[in-house]
Amino acid sequence: MSSPSVLHVNDAAFTAERMIAEARRRGLSWDLLPKAAPDQAWPGLGGQARRALIGGRWVARLALQARRHDIVHVHSASTVAHSRWGAPRFVLHCHGTDVRTAQYSPSRGPAIVEALHRAEAVLYSTPDLAEHVLPHRPEAAYLPVPIDVDAVPEWAPAPGRPQVVFASRWSPDKGVETQLAVARDLVARFGSRIDLVGLDWGPCSADAAAAGVRLLPRTGHGAYLALLAGASVVIGQSAGILAASELEALAAGAPVVVPVPLPLYEQPPLVAVPAAGTADAVGALLEGDRTHDADAVRRWTRSTHGVAGAVDTVEGLHRDVLAVRG
Repeated sequence: MSSPSVLHVNDAAFTAERMIAEARRRGLSWDLLPKAAPDQAWPGLGGQARRALIGGRWVARLALQARRHDIVHVHSASTVAHSRWGAPRFVLHCHGTDVRTAQYSPSRGPAIVEALHRAEAVLYSTPDLAEHVLPHRPEAAYLPVPIDVDAVPEWAPAPGRPQVVFASRWSPDKGVETQLAVARDLVARFGSRIDLVGLDWGPCSADAAAAGVRLLPRTGHGAYLALLAGASVVIGQSAGILAASELEALAAGAPVVVPVPLPLYEQPPLVAVPAAGTADAVGALLEGDRTHDADAVRRWTRSTHGVAGAVDTVEGLHRDVLAVRG
């Protein structure tokens, strides 16, 4: 059987983009249809009419492209409420808030559950999602967030004051209260001896600034990767998972400290400590009291989260879906 042609619908944390790039390097026919419009409000009757027009055109475009591909691979269960009108047969890739949060919303939950049941196959991207996905689809597969390690610059701490970088946005789903407590502890411990940096991103970013974090404007993804690669230490999110931001820091080979335990992961090459111990862990790394092997960190990221392995897995899943169809 030849390799299936695949239309990826929507993207999340660059997962589709990375896998498509790798698939095309192999000569596979994988394409991307982005979502119809960025998340935004559509006020008034005029806004709702415009939303309906944009959505209708997108569904028509999806229906046309779906007929040209063997598999439609939809990213985020929330997308299915719209994509099902143009592609009723699909593989579903769950990424986080779709099944972790939206599934339990009275207004959105039924559509999420229906998407899980109707999908030809289901993938989920972080291990914590198993408890939200497997009750509906016991055979669903865990696909670790894919990272193109070769596309991430290698770790090279910027000269001058050590730069300690918060990798995630400032929002409740990232464990923001713990993040803010860690920021205050770091300021109290190190003061102006470090440059404490984060992105101006998320509903609680003003709280981060008040805690002493120097906020940088969001720019392109390349600039973000350079920020992670130039950090002396990267602080990961506090939600108990490794999302794309933490994994990109590991792909660079940077030292990463996560201020919560990570019981769902098997020995990732980072420092996972209770929040109260984060400043001590950062100090140990900055002062050379804790060894750090950047090359080993990059090797782990490639072997566990490499995009090549992800494409191998997903291509096999797509072949299985076609075999079941007969």
